[in-house]
Amino acid sequence: MSEPVLKILKGGTQTTLQDAGRPGYRHLGIPKSGAADRLSFALSNYLVGNPWDAPALECTLGGLHIRFLKTSRIAISGADMKAQINGMNVGMNRCVPVEPGDILTFSFGRVGCRAYIAVEGGLKGESFMGSVSTYIPAGFGGLEGRAYRAGDEICSAELEATGPKSLPFGYAPRLSRHIVLRARSVTEWDWLSPAAQRYMYTSPFHATADTDRMGARLRGDKIDLVEKKDMVSSPILPGTLQIPPNGQPILALIDGHCTGGYPRALQVITADLWLLGQIAPSSPVSFRRCFPEDAPVILRGRNAFYEGLMPGFRF
Repeated sequence: MSEPVLKILKGGTQTTLQDAGRPGYRHLGIPKSGAADRLSFALSNYLVGNPWDAPALECTLGGLHIRFLKTSRIAISGADMKAQINGMNVGMNRCVPVEPGDILTFSFGRVGCRAYIAVEGGLKGESFMGSVSTYIPAGFGGLEGRAYRAGDEICSAELEATGPKSLPFGYAPRLSRHIVLRARSVTEWDWLSPAAQRYMYTSPFHATADTDRMGARLRGDKIDLVEKKDMVSSPILPGTLQIPPNGQPILALIDGHCTGGYPRALQVITADLWLLGQIAPSSPVSFRRCFPEDAPVILRGRNAFYEGLMPGFRF
């Protein structure tokens, strides 16, 4: 058994182990899960020479403190939480060496919601259905299916790493506090009033404090329905926007339910799903119309761009 590579001194708001997720089980009620911001997660692994889908830490909103127990390399991507090692600032999107006894601390994110910490060789967790991603509602993956807390130690997954890398210009995503998502209208779109349809694409909502990995409740003008029918539970995906009876939308995120009983108005395009992981409480969220025929073209372009850097990566 490998020795621990790091120890959690303070778990912060919520820190979990995530990988690329466990696809293929939605028919059993198990969401894909995995890193909420797939792109930042993959880039942190790339920088330390790991496979892009190696297990890494996902820190939500900040406050994480870690002591390293072995010589290694790390990289931090995603939301800038003013990371420091032994009191010295650490740059984002770069490979950084660490020594036994070094302490990494995160403040709180000013822009974005989640940061990813990749460790050379990846991190070890409890596998469930082919993934170590932590799914807290059901209590599996990661460590006992929960967020890390003070005293927890994490071992290396001992994956083969190819050595440190630098990120070419133009590959680091630029995060904004205002999250803009391209979306297309879906099944129950015609149930919305014409005024509500215009509002969806022209005015920002704001994420409420009731926002987590399962979903974001959005606040804005009431979305009125001209059709008010009873619905049986129907499939939803990460990025599905539902309209409950109070007219305040709910945006499904990476750990969201597999079915829902509210009208579905919009679906965020696959190429923009990584941005869902950076929606913090109070973030402005806007939707921009994307025509169905354009979404696959955008996705092919984005996949081709990043797969040239990280073989096998897909949004």
